[in-house]
Amino acid sequence: MKTTPIDSLQGGVNLDPVGDPAPFRVGILTFHSQLNYGGVLQAWALQEALRGLGCDVRVIDRWQSPTAVFLWGLLARRTPMAFARLALCMALGCGRVADTLRRARTARFIRDCLALTPYHFYRWEELEGRDLGLDCVVVGSDQVWTTAAENNEPDVYLLQGAPGHPKAISYAASFSTPDVSERWRRTFLEGLARFSAISVREAQGVAIAERLGFRAEHVLDPTQLIPAAVWRERLGVRPRPAGAKPMLVCYFMQGFASEALLPRLRALRRFAKRTGCEVHLLLDCSYTDLPHGPKALLAHLRRLGRYLAAARGIHVHRAAGPREFVGLFANATWVLSESFHAMMFASLFGKGMRVLTPPDDGSVRRRAFSRFESFAGKYVHGPLFAESVGEALDSFARGERVTFDETALEADRTRSREWLRAALDRVRGEPATQG
Repeated sequence: MKTTPIDSLQGGVNLDPVGDPAPFRVGILTFHSQLNYGGVLQAWALQEALRGLGCDVRVIDRWQSPTAVFLWGLLARRTPMAFARLALCMALGCGRVADTLRRARTARFIRDCLALTPYHFYRWEELEGRDLGLDCVVVGSDQVWTTAAENNEPDVYLLQGAPGHPKAISYAASFSTPDVSERWRRTFLEGLARFSAISVREAQGVAIAERLGFRAEHVLDPTQLIPAAVWRERLGVRPRPAGAKPMLVCYFMQGFASEALLPRLRALRRFAKRTGCEVHLLLDCSYTDLPHGPKALLAHLRRLGRYLAAARGIHVHRAAGPREFVGLFANATWVLSESFHAMMFASLFGKGMRVLTPPDDGSVRRRAFSRFESFAGKYVHGPLFAESVGEALDSFARGERVTFDETALEADRTRSREWLRAALDRVRGEPATQG
């Protein structure tokens, strides 16, 4: 039987003592029930990495809202009013057809590729008295401990109220802020004490944990633990035909037909004409809001017309699911984005990349920019950062190269896997937690 590179992880861990045939049952608690490409794919990567260490893995089906609206959007409620609103959005060209297809493809990926628990919940209290069926909970990766995002509740990911007081470790969890505010200090002091071992995704997370009195290890994002060949094989990525045009893949954290997107589209069209390449575009949001009133409707139709003109000749993948996302990055010549996971996949597949620097406006994205700088300082050679799309495209056209230090990355992949292996062994050797 042919083996893939990740199979080499199987032989180096002894999670099951002699005479005990039961596998070590691990549950991943992370951001998986959502539309964001990186959030879904990092959950899959951590699942596969843990399987490679011999674990029986489940992704704990925690919804980020009571109705799973972050995954299903308007379809989460499934009421006549919701379907009527959806039909109206479709009729007005708001992009809801593409958005619905993207949600369906993402949900299919979650269903087919993630081993979900048989239960789901929004707050731990909904599972009161229930046996989770797990020997250990692995919290992370992604910004599970952020206090900056309005829709996140870090106490859930600090296991506050989790039934049965499960044993736990974190893997590549992120605070995404320079420090924990006084308001959240007690929550984190009590929460981090529940973990047998803590690892974080950014160097500043190590400093935050230390200021709170806890030791933390800086590890790589779980997407880095899966070799590029395994990503291609297991997600069915087909290579580009020989002799195909160069390919620029852009992933912008912007919405469909937004005013801010229009000048970027025009710059991309000029670049395609200048270089003879194909341009493929992924967006953070596939739809626009429903216009209210005649003036708003007229403004929407004008903006939609300008968008369609500006996007002419560009392959806009508004309905792409996680598989399509990986396929585009695997086959790209260049990558342009402001997404952290875009940088992860560009480094995995060895693609020339430019990262758009966010404005210094105090926004969440700006405050979290240290994760890009930390990664670049250790593994990237060349002009990774650009202030604008135009600056990035000019750099591509001049042939300026950005490369990733594969030797340093592979060394830290090995170190990160070994940390995860050792943390699981440590948990396995601990006595049962008393309620």
